[in-house]
Amino acid sequence: MSIFPLPEKLRMILWITVISAAIGAVYAEFDVARHGLQYFTWYGLPRGALTGALISSILSSLEVYALWTPFGSPLRSAPFPVHVAVKTLIYLIVIVFALSFSAWAFPAPREEGIEGGDVLFSLAASFVFVFMMSVNRLLGQNVLLSFVTGRYHKPRLEERVLLFIDMEGSTGLAEGLGPLDFHRLLNRFVTDLTDPIVAARGEIYSYVGDELIATWKLEDGIRQARCVTACFDAIDTLARKAPEYRREFGAAVHFRAGLHCGPLIVGEMGSIKAEIVFLGDTVNTAARIQDFCRQTGDRVLASADLIDRLQLPPGVNKRSLGDRRLRGKGADLALYALTKAPEADRAAETLLGARTPEHV
Repeated sequence: MSIFPLPEKLRMILWITVISAAIGAVYAEFDVARHGLQYFTWYGLPRGALTGALISSILSSLEVYALWTPFGSPLRSAPFPVHVAVKTLIYLIVIVFALSFSAWAFPAPREEGIEGGDVLFSLAASFVFVFMMSVNRLLGQNVLLSFVTGRYHKPRLEERVLLFIDMEGSTGLAEGLGPLDFHRLLNRFVTDLTDPIVAARGEIYSYVGDELIATWKLEDGIRQARCVTACFDAIDTLARKAPEYRREFGAAVHFRAGLHCGPLIVGEMGSIKAEIVFLGDTVNTAARIQDFCRQTGDRVLASADLIDRLQLPPGVNKRSLGDRRLRGKGADLALYALTKAPEADRAAETLLGARTPEHV
């Protein structure tokens, strides 16, 4: 174990860089052989390794520390053609820079700089990669990969964490705003909630009306209580952006949330419009937990099945509600209400300003 453990994101970037450097070195040797030159030249291996390391380290750093963060939200929410064009240009600039720098650092005999064919190949490679990644983003995290590999062609039984989020007061908002502005509000709502969920390694499973459903594989969701962290980070995000919502839509937005875990079936469904769907009692129970918030008046409810498996994040408290009978269920389920500790709330108010008492 390292004395100074690296942050998870930086560790991922370093692994990608090392692997890409190795791939670049191997590709450089194949390129040398293709031109009829001897293997293991003094410029081939290091040049290929440097090119691979530069491209991967710069692009992965941009993705992790910029494009995957709230800073990159405008690009992620841009129209698909604009998103693909801008990212392709970014990738092309980085690749051409890496090729040029490596050629300068380790020049080959009788080489006259970067050739036009290299630029065209880089442009094509950038476009194809960005296009595929963008399609994967539109379908949902890892959905395209799951279809391509056939992972869920035969249904699988998996243990997962589910987070159901439902906008409060959506009916009144829809009536007051009208259909077009309400759609814009819903899109803004789910977009703002997506960032904290993805930051906590969650996957957006589905949007159903004014509901958002997120999921984690069980071990990922309970590790460092990521599923709970995502939920309360989403609450903080809406609180921080409340002035923007009031200015644009006339009201701040809040939500109710239900958390649960358990076994469910994951598999492909459909032919003309195929999806990867989750089926089972765990899904139904998570939805019922979220709906039960209306009866208790709590913002976040979670099953004991989930909470007993993890250690809550600092600043989050649990309050036992005992065994409760959920709508449509034949057996009682132990529930907890989750809230921020008072000191955490005061710290948030100091940072964000006093929150208004209104509830939409």
